[in-house]
Amino acid sequence: MTSMNERGAALVAALIIAIILLPLGLFVVLQCRNDFLIQRNLRGEVEAFYVAEAGLEHAVAEIPAGQSFDSILAGPDRVAGTDDDGVFPFAEGSPAEFPYAPFRYDVHAASADNAMIRILSQGTGRNGATKTVAALVARAPLVFTPAALYAQADVTALDLGDAGFLLSGFDHQLTDAAGQPSGFAAPLPALGTPQVDAEAALRQRLSAGAALDLVGAGGTPSIAAVAALDLQTYLAALLGRPEHVTLSAVTPNGAVVLGTPDAPQLSIVAGDCDVAGRLSGNGILAVEGTLHVTGSLDFRGLLLALGGVVFESGSEATITGAFWRGSGVDDRLQLHGTGSIAYSSAALAAVDTAFQGLLPRAAVVVGWEEEL
Repeated sequence: MTSMNERGAALVAALIIAIILLPLGLFVVLQCRNDFLIQRNLRGEVEAFYVAEAGLEHAVAEIPAGQSFDSILAGPDRVAGTDDDGVFPFAEGSPAEFPYAPFRYDVHAASADNAMIRILSQGTGRNGATKTVAALVARAPLVFTPAALYAQADVTALDLGDAGFLLSGFDHQLTDAAGQPSGFAAPLPALGTPQVDAEAALRQRLSAGAALDLVGAGGTPSIAAVAALDLQTYLAALLGRPEHVTLSAVTPNGAVVLGTPDAPQLSIVAGDCDVAGRLSGNGILAVEGTLHVTGSLDFRGLLLALGGVVFESGSEATITGAFWRGSGVDDRLQLHGTGSIAYSSAALAAVDTAFQGLLPRAAVVVGWEEEL
């Protein structure tokens, strides 16, 4: 009898313990499930946040240098007032999943105060998680140039000769001697090209001595792959300015002055420009053909040549500001003789003051926030 009573008491105790532990066990299972869901949701939100950040970085990197953001606000079709206004116009169309499905980002642009734009990027992650980040983008205060010498065409044909022609991406004041910069702007590449393969090939081809003639950002030789500039569109903008002076040809055997420091000039040569004498100037000089120098060239500001560039042995050429070379039929890029092409933010700023709203500026992020 005693044994049966003991077994009965043990059974009752076991049942009581089971009844007590059952809700505790259910609580533990429920808590584990909640922890799992919280971790999954948190992971989804974190992933979506980084995807949104990637979309924002992608968009800002694709905003071209310019004066306004009208082309961005007009959407992929670049026409204002259409259904796609505000959709960010990525160069290769709407991005596919990033880095893979189901991750993706959608980016839109809207006008903001003070000629700025607001870029919104929504990232989507696993299980439908979404995050949105926004950036306020403005135009930089300094005039933009990709390099001291920007070459749109193949730069592998660059010929620096034996006289030590200097390309410098360090910022020069207007009174600085070439190779002795004292400006405060960040250094740029001495030579920039949008052709990545050509940039790599030129690095391999340059001898140690020639490499020392290209100084600036990124060490020596200072060469970089940069974003492309639409020089034809820019030339059209120059021609649209009422103050421009068109010259049918420039073949100076004596001294020719195209603008002074107090009165910079916007000069456009409709054809080749052969400098046999002395050509000097301040402002903007655009040559639609080949720039050929056998004499002396001294220019401050922006020099643009859509064709070849040939500085012959014995010539002297000093360009302070920036030089943009296009991709015409003549692909020569021969810098013999003596002289330099030196970046100068001060020279470009003087041109920008004289011809406001013309020179391009880079896009810079001035504010950032996460949308709740």
